[in-house]
Amino acid sequence: MSRSRDATITGNTKIHHDGTNRRHSDTDTMVQQHHSAKRTESSLEPFQSSEEDVPQLFCQLDILRRSEEADYAYWKEKARWVRFEEIAENVLGRWSKPHVATLMQSALLDLKNLLQNGVILLNIPANDLATISQTIVQSMIEANYFQNSAHAQKLVWILGLPHFHHHEKRSVTKTASSVSISKQGLHPSPSFVINNNHYRQGDETEMSASHLIGKPSNSTDLMAADQEDTHSLSQPSSKYWMKFNKNLLKSLNRIAVERDINDYNVKLQKKIDGKSEGASILICPVDFVTKATLAFVRLQKPFEIPGMLEIKLPSRFLVVIIGPEDSEKQLLQIGRTMATILTDDICREYAYLSTDSNDIIKMMDRFMQDTYVIPPSEWDPTIRIEPPPKYTSKEERQAQTSEEIVGEVEEIDLTPHTDPNLVASKRPFHGLIRDIRTKLPFYLSDFTDCASLQCLAATLYLYLVCLCSVVAFGGMLGTATENYMATMECILAASISGILFALFAGQPLNILSATGPMLILERIIEHMCKDYRVNFLEFRLWIGIWIFFFLLIFVTFNLSFLVKYITRFTEDCFASLVALIFIYDAIREILKIRKIYPVNYRPNVLLDYSCSCLFTDIGYNETTINDTTIVDYLFNGINLNKTSQTACIQAGGFVIGSGCSTPVYHADIFFFSVLLFVFTFFICMGLQEFRQSTFFPSKIRTILGDFSVLIAIIIMSVWDAYLRLNTPKLHVPTDVIPTRPHDRGWLIPFFGKNQLWTIPLASIPAMIATILIFMDQQITAVIINRKEFKLKKKLGYHLDLFILSITILIQSLLGLPWFVAATVLALTHVNALKIMSENSAPGEKPKFQGILEQRASALLMAILTGLSVFFTHILGYIPMPVLYGVFMFMGVTALRNMQIFDRVLLFFMPQKHQPDHPYLRHVRIGRVHLFTFIQVIALVGMFAVKSIKSIAICFPLLVLATCFVRKLMDKIFTQEELFWLDDILPGTNVGRIRRFSVLEMYEYHKHPKVSILKENQYHSIPFIQHQFITLMK
Repeated sequence: MSRSRDATITGNTKIHHDGTNRRHSDTDTMVQQHHSAKRTESSLEPFQSSEEDVPQLFCQLDILRRSEEADYAYWKEKARWVRFEEIAENVLGRWSKPHVATLMQSALLDLKNLLQNGVILLNIPANDLATISQTIVQSMIEANYFQNSAHAQKLVWILGLPHFHHHEKRSVTKTASSVSISKQGLHPSPSFVINNNHYRQGDETEMSASHLIGKPSNSTDLMAADQEDTHSLSQPSSKYWMKFNKNLLKSLNRIAVERDINDYNVKLQKKIDGKSEGASILICPVDFVTKATLAFVRLQKPFEIPGMLEIKLPSRFLVVIIGPEDSEKQLLQIGRTMATILTDDICREYAYLSTDSNDIIKMMDRFMQDTYVIPPSEWDPTIRIEPPPKYTSKEERQAQTSEEIVGEVEEIDLTPHTDPNLVASKRPFHGLIRDIRTKLPFYLSDFTDCASLQCLAATLYLYLVCLCSVVAFGGMLGTATENYMATMECILAASISGILFALFAGQPLNILSATGPMLILERIIEHMCKDYRVNFLEFRLWIGIWIFFFLLIFVTFNLSFLVKYITRFTEDCFASLVALIFIYDAIREILKIRKIYPVNYRPNVLLDYSCSCLFTDIGYNETTINDTTIVDYLFNGINLNKTSQTACIQAGGFVIGSGCSTPVYHADIFFFSVLLFVFTFFICMGLQEFRQSTFFPSKIRTILGDFSVLIAIIIMSVWDAYLRLNTPKLHVPTDVIPTRPHDRGWLIPFFGKNQLWTIPLASIPAMIATILIFMDQQITAVIINRKEFKLKKKLGYHLDLFILSITILIQSLLGLPWFVAATVLALTHVNALKIMSENSAPGEKPKFQGILEQRASALLMAILTGLSVFFTHILGYIPMPVLYGVFMFMGVTALRNMQIFDRVLLFFMPQKHQPDHPYLRHVRIGRVHLFTFIQVIALVGMFAVKSIKSIAICFPLLVLATCFVRKLMDKIFTQEELFWLDDILPGTNVGRIRRFSVLEMYEYHKHPKVSILKENQYHSIPFIQHQFITLMK
């Protein structure tokens, strides 16, 4: 950004050179070797790089400082850039908050002028600071900048001064310079003279700067050198440079303070990419020059300049900006501008790939082209702009061509969202074979990539959530199937299917679990078998065999290519439905506790618990209870509780009394369960949001976020155990036996209990179940495989379906429930494995880099689920309300990440408060509301059909119908609107369209028949104007 503020330098300090036509040195691409004592001849190799391997730059701005009292000079670190600017505050070691650099417009113009008239040296084959300094000074002499060689010699001395970094706690005096600056000018210090004398005598003993400054001054030799060629305006002779190098070059190498690893800014070093390189901006205000100039240096090979940068990095660029002392402020602004340009993503590529000075000027022009000016009267220049949570990426900026400027045309690619792997083929098993071939190279890495703390956190989190889901589903399934399949069967099904799918599936991030639609299907099948007096498990076995057969047909003929017709419209409808079911079930289950543990809302009313046990047909000695104490209590008790009433009925009697139906109230159980539920939810949400906070280091925030669910469960379980309240706990079976061991075994027989005609009849419900399983599995796979998750390993839709068909066959043979892809659990798994950038620049939000793609977390989760029966004692301490809170958290988290949720909120927002979503920039709000309304109607329809038992069998067909509804929406919305709101369906041959610009909108209103399509395309697409822009004269 640019600050619209005039800041020019007048008089002798004018930046714009008048009368001096300064040329760029011939060293733009090849540096001429100066005369030296040890000259080496070598052919220079051009700098070779590409856009792909251009490294990040750490840029440091140092300014020349001097002390009037101690009479020493040094370079003081003033600011630094990784991506955003940080300014060294007056307090030692404190940096400003990273912020967006605001630049003066005059500094931009002055910098461009300096680049046009200054010295640009590209690909210097130097390997020490002395060579760089000599090359810069020689080029300035060639450009007629210095009036005498003494001034050039002083600049070389200045470039060799030590650098004092802001994080260092050492005193500046302990790194005193070898050059002293007095009011009369710059002259060699005593330490510099003694250093030279030591080199001449061959003494290699190091002497500290503070010690050397204390020596008496004896600068006869160097003063003589100062006088030599003082008034000469021509280039120094070879004799002069040989003498200069002999006494100076080695001493410059010793001026830099030797540093060990502890002297670097280790904390900042961790945030910098290991492949990064350094750039130094040196601001040099001195009193022996009258006008400003710039030297831009790019080294052929980067090397570490000892003591220059505050972190251990090889330096690639060195920019020296020298000018009069009274122009220091403007020189500083120019240096800030140069540093900001070098750290820009696109301009950095120009700096690396430039071959001559014209390319450097193009870098400046590109930066100015992308810069926006803020009017000075509309903001406070002292305000530091916070780094945005998201900014325009390099790819997005490069995609903006010159045609996209106001008054031109913008092209939009309306290519359908087809996956290259999802193509129809007549070859049997073609898709399956290709999936196996593409997944095989990644198989080993699927296990080696899991060695991280994040993977462990995801495994434990997923295990507890899945176990709770399985236990809850098992209880409901047991009620629906008369306990033919219940909790134990669900645990075994989760373990077997999870292990097989994690080991062999194409997308192991997917999670197989119990789902609401499958529960509805199981209930319908059980009721149908009961009505027609058909054995449930045997009939269900043949349904599973038919499902396996139908899914195998899908795999054989590569029918998974139909997944490409599933767009975001269908994905959001189905995923939102599952998320809402999680939220609805969590609230329903927590409210159900009130029925089990009722609350007395009228505590002042006396309760009647009078209840007796009456035996009419049997006597005292004829009861089925052997404990005489209990028998006595039943015969003589008048206030029997619920347990005694149950014992009375089991003993053959019946209860009688006005208080037998009076419930036993528990004033604390329900309300405490609600507290556990609410606190668990908010702890999970709070720790997840804590990732983005500014408290604690990022590693601690990441660990707390990864283990948020586990932390919430432990805290709430400890609280519950401390109070010792009888809250409902997680109950896991202790024995690996069927729930009804006398009525069934672990292997279901094919024949014997049902008629043969039930075998072909089973194909009818199998067809409906196949549609549901296919849609459930593939919709979840499409959601997981979205581009925004940045998955790097290949997909495997056909392989997933094949493994799923095998697991369903096994589950049918064992009489286990059918487990399919669980959308919310899969999204939870993926969100727990998100990889965020660790070495993000100061002020830069951690970037989402992808997903930790591996098989270990799902595999370990499935194994732990199967082993849960062996540590039920520990799991028994977990209250069910805590797990309901986790369910609530999962549903809310999944719903918040869906576009339909954002668009529903727009109904309740005034236009001025609506967020800046991309689709709102291109689609009218009325059209957005219409699209959302249709999607909500489809969502409500699916939820209603699922909830009504009599028509719940049609639920899979309604899910399939959403694809046809999306096809009909092509008649209502334009392809451009669907591009922003949804995806383009395959078969829509639109290609690229050209959007109206401001000028074309004006012409369009005058001539409505203007075509907006690209040349050689003959499709007619209506343009809908979103906002009318007034053209100012």
